[in-house]
Amino acid sequence: IACWMYTGERQASKLRIKYLEAVLKQDVGFFDTDARTGDIVFTVSTDTLLVQDAISEK
Repeated sequence: IACWMYTGERQASKLRIKYLEAVLKQDVGFFDTDARTGDIVFTVSTDTLLVQDAISEK
């Protein structure tokens, strides 16, 4: 079970990095819209936790 926990943590970490890269590649105008920092952080945290939990529980 430790192997699955490690795998889940690793995948969540990779997902966070990819998400950050995608956000940083956005035009400046993207941040002038409704994309608030708190919403972005909440979405990343929630989504990566769901992925991590799904992999770890297998």
